[in-house]
Amino acid sequence: MINFRYHLVSLTAVFLALTVGLILGTAALNGPALEAFQQTIQSLRDGNEQLRAEVKELEDQLGEDQAFAAEIAPAYLADTLTGKSIVVVALPGADTAVVDGAVEMLGYSGATVTGRISVLDDFFDPANTDALGDLVERTTPDTLQPPVTYDGATAMSYVLAAVMTGEADGATVEIAPGDITTVTAGLNGMSMLTVETAPTGVADGVLILAGPGSTDSDAEDRNAGMVAFANAFAADDPTVYAATTSTGDGNPIATLRAEYTETIATVDTAGTPQGQIAAVAALADFVNNNVVNHLGIGEGASDLLPEAA
Repeated sequence: MINFRYHLVSLTAVFLALTVGLILGTAALNGPALEAFQQTIQSLRDGNEQLRAEVKELEDQLGEDQAFAAEIAPAYLADTLTGKSIVVVALPGADTAVVDGAVEMLGYSGATVTGRISVLDDFFDPANTDALGDLVERTTPDTLQPPVTYDGATAMSYVLAAVMTGEADGATVEIAPGDITTVTAGLNGMSMLTVETAPTGVADGVLILAGPGSTDSDAEDRNAGMVAFANAFAADDPTVYAATTSTGDGNPIATLRAEYTETIATVDTAGTPQGQIAAVAALADFVNNNVVNHLGIGEGASDLLPEAA
């Protein structure tokens, strides 16, 4: 009669057989298996060391390339923007060293920086749209008519662009020095802007320096605000939007290349000397020849530098 005791004995025998087989198999294969495993580990180590060496070589080569770019910048950019007034704007995410590098390149080109500001994170915070709208009402010069919109950042971008360039929608407007101070001081008081070089209200071109764009929970609104900001300046003067990369969801430079390819020039390598040269060269081509370039290595870029005239 087959009962529970019979099943228990049978299962015990099966597990005992498996255990004995595992022990015997391990003993028989331990030498070859261990040796093969050790060989695999060593192969991976060797491969890793080779990759490290290749990366180091590429980094050294990149450093040499950028050093060479910085060395030839004065000659390459010489007189390309002589007599031109340029406004420089740093957006959130733009490193000070990158902005300083771009300003240095503008110096080689012969341009005069007639205003340098840094726009801070709070400017593009959707929670501040009403506060910006109120500031627009209080600071807009009588010679300007800001757009009718519920988006405070868009309205203030229009006003800020106008007082910094002396133009609105491509037409010259009368801007007094006090008008500029009123707007910039109002934004500074709300921790939305700092002024490095006081704007004069005159500009032939605009250079905007940016990082990769926002990745916060409200990134979509913030990045859209940066696009609107760039468009506000582009409506007044030739404008280059130079960022450190074009990758990332919602990156403003990707949107500009997709939707505003004919009105705003872009550069996606602004974090390097070569990219800073490209930004100034693109601005010169836009100001002097009305040519809109999209430069860099990301999607939508046509070349590293503008084509020779």
